[in-house]
Amino acid sequence: MFHKVKRIAALASIACATTFAASHRNGPLLLEDQTANLNDLYVFRSYEQGRSDRVVMSMSVQGFQNPDNGPSYYKFSDSVLYRFNVNNARGLDGNADLQVDFVFKTELRPNPTFVSYFGAMKGIDDPGIFLYQTYVIVIRNLKTGQGTYISTDANGRALSVAPPNLGPKSTPEYEKNFGAPSVFTLANGMKVFAGPRDDAFYFDSGATFDTLNFRAPAPILTGAADTAPGVVGPVDGFAGYNISLIALEVPINFLTADASVPTDPKALNAKVGVWASTHRQVVTVRPSPSDPIHYGNYVQVDRVGNPLTVEALIPLPMKDFWNRSDPANDQQFARFIGDPFFASGILGGVFGLKVPPAPRNDILGVFVPDITRIDLTIAPTAMGNQNRLGPLAGDTAGWPFGGRRPIDDVVDIGFRALGGVLVPGFGVAPNTQLGDGVNANDVPLMNRFPFHPAPHAGFKHSGAEGTNGKGMVTGQ
Repeated sequence: MFHKVKRIAALASIACATTFAASHRNGPLLLEDQTANLNDLYVFRSYEQGRSDRVVMSMSVQGFQNPDNGPSYYKFSDSVLYRFNVNNARGLDGNADLQVDFVFKTELRPNPTFVSYFGAMKGIDDPGIFLYQTYVIVIRNLKTGQGTYISTDANGRALSVAPPNLGPKSTPEYEKNFGAPSVFTLANGMKVFAGPRDDAFYFDSGATFDTLNFRAPAPILTGAADTAPGVVGPVDGFAGYNISLIALEVPINFLTADASVPTDPKALNAKVGVWASTHRQVVTVRPSPSDPIHYGNYVQVDRVGNPLTVEALIPLPMKDFWNRSDPANDQQFARFIGDPFFASGILGGVFGLKVPPAPRNDILGVFVPDITRIDLTIAPTAMGNQNRLGPLAGDTAGWPFGGRRPIDDVVDIGFRALGGVLVPGFGVAPNTQLGDGVNANDVPLMNRFPFHPAPHAGFKHSGAEGTNGKGMVTGQ
């Protein structure tokens, strides 16, 4: 029954246009504003040795970065406010109780060259870094009105953005000399990082967008195709690309309403919700040839909570409106989320699967409001024991109940959830075997903060080397 695409080809075309039009391109307007375009949000209890009492929150922006995109490499926008939102009260209603903002400033250091970085650089303070970015962190407790501004680490050094990975001559031993030194410990004990990283998201996007032209063994994974790590035949469309990552590690009690460390999963403070958002000032004036000037209050231009929401559940004409709206108002999208076209139109209509009827309360319970929920009482799973399918495979520390980790195969989990595996009577094959065949990131993940691997090098990366989406370790 998984070979009925031809009989409903028109329906499949509509499905692709409306449900997977985003995937790192979160709406038509954001195609014109990539520095504010959020890709993924990760929230999880740290599995770094000795730091399980911490929670990591990270957001990736500006996806599909070509590593050799010189002479002007990717950067954070000085006119975008990047925000982590934390909801820890009122039964998680989608209203923020805490906000952590990252605001960037770019300094173009005087130099006679035409490039942003030059020479054999030795570290993050090298004078060859001509495009130098720093940032300020603003922590706001919306219940008390208290605000904290942080611009330096515990030693008084300015918080700076890691430079790009140009290659072995310009940025030798990248992670040792540039990546790791860009992890800063703040005076309050938190850790932060901002800079380029490998994109840890993995998905055979090319096959999906070619009108569900899945590569074998997808879309039904059996045996080793479901259990073996890595790319089993299909292609990781995100292999070899970088993203800009903002990562923050905080104590568990920073996130809870009463500053406690909950141990009882039934406790009011056991669960919190997190989402990321980007904001711009409401007015921009461009007095060319002078630089743009920005005025007024900040307004939201993008947000991300759970993976796949805007990609798979929100119709194309409503994506931009959804990006600008708040999670607290997500009930207005319930008619789409509670009766997802991907389930009824594709899994049911195209492939003939038996899926649960609407309203899909199992889906609504995760995506309305659209915040990534994390049960703070769930202990982290050691990296070597993590399962890409998270709770569907007994690893409760993964998405959607234990937050979201870089290893979590949110595409396969999402496909199966839409197929109804969490609904009694529908958690059977082939619903429990759906997947795209890409079972791991193209390069190994890190077991320490910020967990995303080092960025691919401009001098040598999978796109330039023709590895067809398989990814490669550059040695940098």
